[in-house]
Amino acid sequence: AFTTATAMNRGIKKSIHLIQTVVVFFVFIVPEIDVVLGPQYVPFLANVLEQIEWGHQLVATAPILHKEDNAFVKPIRGHSVRGFVNTIFGCNEHCTYCVVPATRGMEQSRPMESILQECLDLAENGYEEVTLLGQNIDAYGRDMTPRRSFSQLLEYLNTNLPTKMRIRYTTSHPRYMSNNAIDAIADLDKVCECFHVPFQAGDNTVLKRMRRGYTFESYLRIIER
Repeated sequence: AFTTATAMNRGIKKSIHLIQTVVVFFVFIVPEIDVVLGPQYVPFLANVLEQIEWGHQLVATAPILHKEDNAFVKPIRGHSVRGFVNTIFGCNEHCTYCVVPATRGMEQSRPMESILQECLDLAENGYEEVTLLGQNIDAYGRDMTPRRSFSQLLEYLNTNLPTKMRIRYTTSHPRYMSNNAIDAIADLDKVCECFHVPFQAGDNTVLKRMRRGYTFESYLRIIER
């Protein structure tokens, strides 16, 4: 069956292919460029630098399947109280002004267990607050089998994290923000009652041209909820 998700994924793949073609051509005509590296290849930076030392030009921008053994690079923390934890990589939306789907690839959710372990490691090192990260965090789990949700992730972390640990998140998409997520943020004791929902525009014509997928009226319904 040909679904909306299938059409969206094909559109993203076409955009990525076009960008990759342009990048390869640009590197070919500008030999001074050593490497064009997508953020998904940061875990392989040592291998990339080794290839450059051998005099090779590299273009590493193709989508890859993130795995916990290569996608997770231990971050350098710039704060001693609050830590940031990735929950989902990439984005399947295609807003007219945004390059994220073409540069970071399609949505790939991290397992709940891996997210929890990273949060527990932070707690053991004295951190008191974790901020969950996702370009469209409300999409968390929809690429999984069985399918999961952002509200389920919040409930899972709330149940298993130490009592004094606080949970925040960023960023919600008004098109996908669910009542279950709103209820979880309101009811769970470790989750801070703070909503991060970009407004973008208040004019439906502008929102449509931006391909945001929601209206001024639907955004207001989220606020009322």
